Amino acid sequence: MRGVVIMVLVLTAVYGAALLWPEPAPVSHPWLDGRTVERAERIAHGGGLGRAPANTLAALELAVTDGADVLEVDAQLTADGVLVLMHDDTVDRTTDGAGRVADLTLADIRPLNAAFGYEGEPADRFAGDGIAVPTLAEALAAFPDHRWIVEIKPDTEDAARAMCETIRQAGMETRVLVGSFHDSAMDHFRTFCPAVATGMARNEAFSFYAMARLGLAKLHTSPAHALQLPPRASGLDAIHPRLVSAARARGIALHVWTINEQQEMEALISRGVDGIITDRVDVMVNVQGE
Repeated sequence: MRGVVIMVLVLTAVYGAALLWPEPAPVSHPWLDGRTVERAERIAHGGGLGRAPANTLAALELAVTDGADVLEVDAQLTADGVLVLMHDDTVDRTTDGAGRVADLTLADIRPLNAAFGYEGEPADRFAGDGIAVPTLAEALAAFPDHRWIVEIKPDTEDAARAMCETIRQAGMETRVLVGSFHDSAMDHFRTFCPAVATGMARNEAFSFYAMARLGLAKLHTSPAHALQLPPRASGLDAIHPRLVSAARARGIALHVWTINEQQEMEALISRGVDGIITDRVDVMVNVQGE
């Protein structure tokens, strides 16, 4: 009984403090200013891997043609310090090569066939097109007018530094939002490139979600400009109305991944998400009647 009383007193104090706590100012950034606000944004996952080999210029080009608002890609760091578009930490699954990206130089990766692991139909559709693994710099240069979400895959300071340098050299500080599952990689990147927009890392996202569900989101501190979540996590509804409201109050863009079915797209759009990360931008365009 004593424990229950103490718990009630603690919760009362917490919620009392929350009522008096000032509401944080909404986050702002040019990346957010470029949003298509009249509808949920179409974010091409892996450059649109449902239509072409993932993380390739071919996928990015098709995603743009299909009507993508944002291009989402993954970046790994080579042995000679170059960021290449690659989801896995090895080249085995998506190319005809083998080995860890971190152990290979850019010269090792250049000859590889990036269409080798294509999982669309037919599987050999791009086999003879000579599709290579692009560098992040090449991808940004190819589509300078689009907005991007780029994920730092390695949990290293070197990868975070290389990401910052690549974005600066491309002059894309206002057009790229950087994310990572790794809190340490995200911390390093924000130190190197404080002017570039970022998404919430794993622990940031979890704590913001939990506090939003408890009605305490304004107590959560984070410099992030966006939050990417799956629709469900550990059996819970990750896109809860309280989370949507909390994100909107803070000016944080809420994106859901990875959604490819029309019915699920429609349901999430009706719940007020800011963007859907999808392998099939063309399907989302149809959902939105364009």
